[in-house]
Amino acid sequence: MATTASSGRSGRVSLSPCLLVSLSALATGCNLPGTPKPEHRPEYPEQVAKFEQLFNKNCRGCHGQDGKMGPAPPLNDALFRAGISEKEIRTVLTSCRKGTLMPAFLKENGGLLTAAQIDIMVNELKGIPYQVVQEGEGETVKLRVTQDEKGKSPAWGTSGELPRGAPPYHPPAGETGDKDRGVKVFARACASCHGEDGKAGAGQGSESEGKGQKSLRINDPAFLTLLSDQALRRLIITGRPDLGMPDYAGSKDRGGDFKPLSSPDVADLVALLGYWRVGGVVNGR
Repeated sequence: MATTASSGRSGRVSLSPCLLVSLSALATGCNLPGTPKPEHRPEYPEQVAKFEQLFNKNCRGCHGQDGKMGPAPPLNDALFRAGISEKEIRTVLTSCRKGTLMPAFLKENGGLLTAAQIDIMVNELKGIPYQVVQEGEGETVKLRVTQDEKGKSPAWGTSGELPRGAPPYHPPAGETGDKDRGVKVFARACASCHGEDGKAGAGQGSESEGKGQKSLRINDPAFLTLLSDQALRRLIITGRPDLGMPDYAGSKDRGGDFKPLSSPDVADLVALLGYWRVGGVVNGR
């Protein structure tokens, strides 16, 4: 504050040290002492633009560290990233995946992410370089995301294309599965690990193989209820490489004469698993 000091006839005004510092800061355009630097100021949740932060907070709990080894199917998977479309990823993140525990993540639908943050996730999962532009200042900053081949490289790299002959992510129009054909496909593609009736548990392999592998009991309505038909199709195509489950073409534990599964084969397996989901019995099993 300014104080008037008695100094003879001069009538000089003396200024306090604090006011001198403040006026000096204003004159030079500098921040006042103790003012946080821009990089140290708090970041509002809707302004987070780093994929790692978004993934760790919203996805890692189910899909695992770095998108692998979680209870839910891996997202950091070459076949999955190649097969699923941008539109599909955006729809699932925005609205949820029906028939599974996957929730909606868009704020307007009860989630925690803005539309721009979902754009970041879509580009990262699909392997598309992008730019993030901040518009506004302070707490009014909004993000705008654009695809840009010279922009930020996705953390998991770019995604390739599905191998020739690989079953498509969605069944082709008009393709329907048959549970009875599915029994035969299951016998050559799945029974060696899951048992001929799908009821092998940990440490129980197929009786015919006698390999004693640790496997998952999949003929279980409680388990299958957690997975939609599309989720089952995806797992049959991509496998769970992080847990040792082969993909549609993998021959591990399937015999030397195993041939890759076709799209109709996958549809037949989904039909069989869907029947087991409601407690159905096929051919005495």
